[in-house]
Amino acid sequence: MKLLTILLLTGLLSTPAAHFAYAQSSSVNAIGSKAPGWAELSTPQKEVLASLEEDWASLTSEQKSKWAQLANRYDQFSDTEKERLKIRMLDWSKLSIKERRTARANFIKSQSIPNEKKAEAWEAYQQLSPEEKKQLADEANSKQKKPSLVNAPSLKPN
Repeated sequence: MKLLTILLLTGLLSTPAAHFAYAQSSSVNAIGSKAPGWAELSTPQKEVLASLEEDWASLTSEQKSKWAQLANRYDQFSDTEKERLKIRMLDWSKLSIKERRTARANFIKSQSIPNEKKAEAWEAYQQLSPEEKKQLADEANSKQKKPSLVNAPSLKPN
């Protein structure tokens, strides 16, 4: 379930083109409008986005614009949607840099898989016993991954 949450979160926070560029708060996004710095956000926007305050400077211009637009529409959401958004934002803010990098990479990979195949895989996973699920998770955690753009120590930002 945590993986699904992470995948959904990254859908809100990033796009493939934005993953490797970290923009300053005063940078211009692809549309040409200026992305707001934290100080430039309205009080209602800051209240909605409070859990992202510490990370705001590291977000890309595009991400900042998306979050600001989302905060503008927040009042139109149902109570259930508001609660789900707050939980996801809080979950995201608790992830380490490495976990976020992995989540973004997984999100990019997941975009190349047809929705039908994802649904089939999820259904098959749901049919597993708790022991089989644990074994699968243990196997995935124990596999040693070869260095890639996502996990190579030499490619990590300082």
